[in-house]
Amino acid sequence: MILIRGVERYDNAENFVREAFDLFKPEFENEVIVKPNFLQFEDPMNGCITHPDVVRATVEVLKEEGYDVVIAEGGFYRDSADRCFREFGLYEVAKCVNINTQKMVEVDVNGRALKKAEMGAIALDAMKNSFISLPKMKVHTLAKITVGIKNNMGFLKKPAMFMHFKIHQKLVDLLRILNPSFVVVDGVVGGANSESNTVPVDHRVMVAGDNVVEVDAVSAHLMGFEPESVGYIRKAAEEFDVSLSKIKVRGDDIRDLKRDYSRNVLGKVLGRFDW
Repeated sequence: MILIRGVERYDNAENFVREAFDLFKPEFENEVIVKPNFLQFEDPMNGCITHPDVVRATVEVLKEEGYDVVIAEGGFYRDSADRCFREFGLYEVAKCVNINTQKMVEVDVNGRALKKAEMGAIALDAMKNSFISLPKMKVHTLAKITVGIKNNMGFLKKPAMFMHFKIHQKLVDLLRILNPSFVVVDGVVGGANSESNTVPVDHRVMVAGDNVVEVDAVSAHLMGFEPESVGYIRKAAEEFDVSLSKIKVRGDDIRDLKRDYSRNVLGKVLGRFDW
Protein backbone atom coordinates (compact mmCIF):
# COMPACT_ATOMS: atom_id res chain seq x y z
CA MET A 1 0.00 0.00 0.00
CA ILE A 2 1.18 3.52 -0.88
CA LEU A 3 0.05 6.91 0.41
CA ILE A 4 -0.10 9.82 -2.05
CA ARG A 5 -1.06 13.38 -1.22
CA GLY A 6 -1.01 16.64 -3.07
CA VAL A 7 1.18 18.91 -0.91
CA GLU A 8 1.06 22.54 -1.96
CA ARG A 9 3.99 23.87 0.05
CA TYR A 10 6.81 22.58 2.21
CA ASP A 11 4.99 24.18 5.15
CA ASN A 12 2.56 21.28 4.80
CA ALA A 13 5.21 18.55 4.64
CA GLU A 14 4.95 17.79 8.35
CA ASN A 15 1.22 17.10 8.01
CA PHE A 16 1.96 14.50 5.35
CA VAL A 17 4.74 12.89 7.36
CA ARG A 18 2.47 12.59 10.39
CA GLU A 19 -0.31 11.09 8.30
CA ALA A 20 2.13 8.58 6.81
CA PHE A 21 3.43 7.53 10.24
CA ASP A 22 -0.12 7.18 11.56
CA LEU A 23 -1.10 5.03 8.59
CA PHE A 24 1.90 2.70 8.38
CA LYS A 25 3.01 2.78 12.02
CA PRO A 26 6.64 1.89 11.26
CA GLU A 27 8.67 0.48 14.14
CA PHE A 28 12.43 0.70 14.60
CA GLU A 29 15.21 -0.01 17.04
CA ASN A 30 16.00 2.76 19.49
CA GLU A 31 18.24 4.61 17.01
CA VAL A 32 16.85 5.46 13.58
CA ILE A 33 18.99 6.39 10.59
CA VAL A 34 17.37 8.94 8.28
CA LYS A 35 18.87 9.05 4.78
CA PRO A 36 17.99 12.08 2.62
CA ASN A 37 19.34 12.78 -0.87
CA PHE A 38 21.90 15.54 -0.52
CA LEU A 39 23.73 14.96 -3.77
CA GLN A 40 25.26 18.42 -3.57
CA PHE A 41 24.74 21.64 -1.70
CA GLU A 42 22.33 24.00 -3.44
CA ASP A 43 18.98 25.72 -3.11
CA PRO A 44 16.50 22.94 -2.19
CA MET A 45 13.88 24.63 -4.38
CA ASN A 46 15.89 23.66 -7.47
CA GLY A 47 14.54 20.10 -7.33
CA CYS A 48 17.89 18.37 -6.85
CA ILE A 49 18.00 17.55 -3.14
CA THR A 50 15.59 16.54 -0.40
CA HIS A 51 14.11 19.66 1.13
CA PRO A 52 15.31 20.15 4.73
CA ASP A 53 11.71 20.72 5.88
CA VAL A 54 10.97 17.08 4.99
CA VAL A 55 14.02 15.96 6.97
CA ARG A 56 13.10 18.10 9.98
CA ALA A 57 9.50 16.90 9.95
CA THR A 58 10.61 13.27 9.93
CA VAL A 59 13.10 13.82 12.74
CA GLU A 60 10.47 15.62 14.82
CA VAL A 61 7.96 12.78 14.51
CA LEU A 62 10.61 10.19 15.36
CA LYS A 63 11.72 12.12 18.42
CA GLU A 64 8.14 12.38 19.62
CA GLU A 65 7.97 8.59 19.37
CA GLY A 66 11.01 8.37 21.64
CA TYR A 67 13.64 7.44 19.05
CA ASP A 68 17.20 8.69 18.81
CA VAL A 69 17.84 9.95 15.29
CA VAL A 70 20.91 10.08 13.05
CA ILE A 71 20.80 11.92 9.73
CA ALA A 72 23.29 10.24 7.41
CA GLU A 73 24.32 11.13 3.87
CA GLY A 74 27.37 11.32 1.66
CA GLY A 75 26.75 13.21 -1.55
CA PHE A 76 28.82 13.57 -4.71
CA TYR A 77 31.52 15.75 -3.19
CA ARG A 78 33.36 14.98 0.02
CA ASP A 79 31.77 17.90 1.87
CA SER A 80 28.34 17.91 0.22
CA ALA A 81 26.56 16.49 3.24
CA ASP A 82 28.41 18.67 5.75
CA ARG A 83 27.45 21.82 3.86
CA CYS A 84 23.81 20.74 3.75
CA PHE A 85 23.80 19.82 7.44
CA ARG A 86 25.33 23.17 8.37
CA GLU A 87 23.46 25.53 6.04
CA PHE A 88 20.07 23.92 6.68
CA GLY A 89 20.54 23.90 10.46
CA LEU A 90 20.29 20.14 10.77
CA TYR A 91 23.08 19.85 13.34
CA GLU A 92 20.63 21.51 15.73
CA VAL A 93 17.89 18.89 15.24
CA ALA A 94 19.81 15.57 15.26
CA LYS A 95 23.18 13.91 15.11
CA CYS A 96 24.51 14.21 11.55
CA VAL A 97 26.97 11.85 9.86
CA ASN A 98 28.84 12.58 6.64
CA ILE A 99 29.20 9.08 5.18
CA ASN A 100 32.01 10.24 2.87
CA THR A 101 34.31 10.96 5.83
CA GLN A 102 33.58 7.75 7.72
CA LYS A 103 35.75 4.67 7.85
CA MET A 104 34.95 2.58 4.79
CA VAL A 105 34.18 -1.11 5.18
CA GLU A 106 34.01 -3.78 2.50
CA VAL A 107 30.70 -5.62 2.50
CA ASP A 108 29.86 -8.87 0.76
CA VAL A 109 26.81 -8.26 -1.41
CA ASN A 110 26.91 -11.53 -3.35
CA GLY A 111 24.43 -10.27 -5.90
CA ARG A 112 24.05 -11.18 -9.53
CA ALA A 113 26.17 -8.25 -10.71
CA LEU A 114 27.45 -6.63 -7.50
CA LYS A 115 29.61 -8.97 -5.44
CA LYS A 116 31.28 -6.58 -2.98
CA ALA A 117 31.04 -2.89 -2.16
CA GLU A 118 32.86 -0.43 0.05
CA MET A 119 30.54 1.75 2.11
CA GLY A 120 30.53 3.98 5.14
CA ALA A 121 30.52 2.22 8.50
CA ILE A 122 27.02 3.50 9.32
CA ALA A 123 25.71 1.28 6.52
CA LEU A 124 26.31 -1.69 8.81
CA ASP A 125 23.80 -0.21 11.27
CA ALA A 126 21.39 0.49 8.43
CA MET A 127 21.70 -3.13 7.28
CA LYS A 128 21.07 -4.45 10.79
CA ASN A 129 18.33 -2.11 11.99
CA SER A 130 17.02 -0.77 8.67
CA PHE A 131 16.50 2.94 8.07
CA ILE A 132 14.19 5.61 6.69
CA SER A 133 14.84 6.83 3.16
CA LEU A 134 13.89 10.41 2.23
CA PRO A 135 14.61 10.61 -1.49
CA LYS A 136 13.95 13.41 -3.94
CA MET A 137 11.68 12.71 -6.89
CA LYS A 138 13.84 13.37 -9.95
CA VAL A 139 15.19 11.91 -13.18
CA HIS A 140 18.57 10.23 -13.69
CA THR A 141 20.78 10.02 -16.76
CA LEU A 142 21.50 6.28 -16.57
CA ALA A 143 18.81 4.88 -14.29
CA LYS A 144 15.95 7.01 -15.77
CA ILE A 145 14.68 8.06 -12.33
CA THR A 146 16.20 8.25 -8.87
CA VAL A 147 13.89 7.81 -5.90
CA GLY A 148 14.14 5.31 -3.01
CA ILE A 149 16.17 2.42 -4.41
CA LYS A 150 18.73 4.68 -6.06
CA ASN A 151 19.04 6.69 -2.83
CA ASN A 152 20.94 3.74 -1.34
CA MET A 153 24.01 4.72 -3.36
CA GLY A 154 24.65 7.49 -0.84
CA PHE A 155 26.00 4.84 1.54
CA LEU A 156 28.75 3.85 -0.93
CA LYS A 157 32.34 5.00 -1.12
CA LYS A 158 32.75 7.82 -3.64
CA PRO A 159 33.16 8.00 -6.50
CA ALA A 160 30.82 5.05 -7.07
CA MET A 161 31.52 4.78 -10.79
CA PHE A 162 31.68 0.98 -10.46
CA MET A 163 27.89 1.02 -10.12
CA HIS A 164 27.30 2.42 -13.59
CA PHE A 165 27.94 -0.75 -15.59
CA LYS A 166 24.85 -2.94 -15.14
CA ILE A 167 23.46 -0.25 -12.85
CA HIS A 168 19.91 -1.63 -12.79
CA GLN A 169 20.93 -5.07 -11.55
CA LYS A 170 23.49 -3.62 -9.16
CA LEU A 171 20.86 -1.39 -7.57
CA VAL A 172 18.67 -4.44 -7.01
CA ASP A 173 21.64 -6.36 -5.59
CA LEU A 174 22.37 -3.48 -3.20
CA LEU A 175 18.72 -3.44 -2.16
CA ARG A 176 19.16 -7.00 -0.90
CA ILE A 177 21.32 -5.71 1.94
CA LEU A 178 20.17 -2.08 2.24
CA ASN A 179 16.40 -2.07 2.25
CA PRO A 180 14.66 0.87 3.95
CA SER A 181 11.78 -0.02 6.19
CA PHE A 182 10.02 3.26 5.45
CA VAL A 183 10.21 5.75 2.58
CA VAL A 184 8.95 9.33 2.30
CA VAL A 185 9.44 10.89 -1.15
CA ASP A 186 9.83 14.64 -1.59
CA GLY A 187 8.05 15.54 -4.80
CA VAL A 188 6.75 18.96 -3.79
CA VAL A 189 9.39 20.34 -6.13
CA GLY A 190 10.71 17.56 -8.34
CA GLY A 191 13.71 17.52 -10.64
CA ALA A 192 13.64 17.13 -14.43
CA ASN A 193 16.49 17.24 -16.99
CA SER A 194 19.17 15.32 -15.01
CA GLU A 195 20.10 14.25 -11.50
CA SER A 196 22.53 17.12 -10.81
CA ASN A 197 21.56 19.88 -13.25
CA THR A 198 17.88 19.79 -12.42
CA VAL A 199 15.05 21.81 -13.85
CA PRO A 200 12.47 22.32 -11.07
CA VAL A 201 9.08 20.66 -11.49
CA ASP A 202 6.29 22.28 -9.48
CA HIS A 203 4.76 18.87 -8.79
CA ARG A 204 3.30 19.42 -5.30
CA VAL A 205 3.13 15.77 -4.34
CA MET A 206 4.53 13.49 -1.66
CA VAL A 207 4.57 9.69 -1.53
CA ALA A 208 5.14 7.30 1.37
CA GLY A 209 5.18 3.56 1.95
CA ASP A 210 6.88 0.67 3.69
CA ASN A 211 7.87 -1.10 0.46
CA VAL A 212 10.48 0.80 -1.52
CA VAL A 213 9.78 -1.11 -4.75
CA GLU A 214 6.14 -0.07 -4.63
CA VAL A 215 7.09 3.49 -3.68
CA ASP A 216 9.45 3.79 -6.64
CA ALA A 217 6.92 2.26 -9.03
CA VAL A 218 4.20 4.71 -8.02
CA SER A 219 6.69 7.59 -8.12
CA ALA A 220 7.74 6.61 -11.64
CA HIS A 221 4.10 6.64 -12.72
CA LEU A 222 3.58 10.06 -11.16
CA MET A 223 6.60 11.30 -13.14
CA GLY A 224 5.14 10.09 -16.42
CA PHE A 225 7.19 6.89 -16.79
CA GLU A 226 5.85 3.37 -16.99
CA PRO A 227 7.35 1.57 -13.97
CA GLU A 228 8.23 -1.46 -16.12
CA SER A 229 10.35 0.81 -18.34
CA VAL A 230 12.69 1.53 -15.43
CA GLY A 231 15.08 -1.41 -15.39
CA TYR A 232 15.78 -1.58 -11.67
CA ILE A 233 12.09 -1.27 -10.76
CA ARG A 234 11.19 -4.09 -13.12
CA LYS A 235 14.01 -6.30 -11.85
CA ALA A 236 13.28 -5.49 -8.20
CA ALA A 237 9.62 -6.31 -8.68
CA GLU A 238 10.59 -9.70 -10.05
CA GLU A 239 13.15 -10.48 -7.36
CA PHE A 240 11.08 -9.17 -4.44
CA ASP A 241 7.80 -10.60 -5.73
CA VAL A 242 5.99 -7.29 -6.12
CA SER A 243 3.06 -7.11 -8.53
CA LEU A 244 3.34 -3.68 -10.12
CA SER A 245 -0.24 -3.87 -11.39
CA LYS A 246 -1.74 -4.55 -7.97
CA ILE A 247 -0.28 -1.80 -5.82
CA LYS A 248 -2.95 -0.32 -3.55
CA VAL A 249 -2.94 3.46 -3.34
CA ARG A 250 -4.44 5.56 -0.54
CA GLY A 251 -4.91 9.30 -0.46
CA ASP A 252 -5.49 11.60 -3.41
CA ASP A 253 -6.33 10.56 -6.97
CA ILE A 254 -3.13 9.57 -8.73
CA ARG A 255 -4.57 10.71 -12.06
CA ASP A 256 -4.76 14.29 -10.83
CA LEU A 257 -1.16 14.28 -9.64
CA LYS A 258 0.63 12.80 -12.65
CA ARG A 259 3.19 15.01 -14.43
CA ASP A 260 5.65 14.57 -17.30
CA TYR A 261 9.30 14.83 -16.26
CA SER A 262 11.64 15.47 -19.18
CA ARG A 263 15.20 14.15 -19.39
CA ASN A 264 18.14 15.76 -21.15
CA VAL A 265 19.30 14.49 -24.55
CA LEU A 266 21.98 12.23 -23.06
CA GLY A 267 19.48 10.69 -20.69
CA LYS A 268 17.05 10.01 -23.51
CA VAL A 269 19.77 8.31 -25.56
CA LEU A 270 21.17 6.23 -22.69
CA GLY A 271 17.65 5.41 -21.55
CA ARG A 272 17.21 3.23 -24.61
CA PHE A 273 19.61 0.71 -23.11
CA ASP A 274 19.04 -1.51 -20.06
CA TRP A 275 22.37 -0.79 -18.37
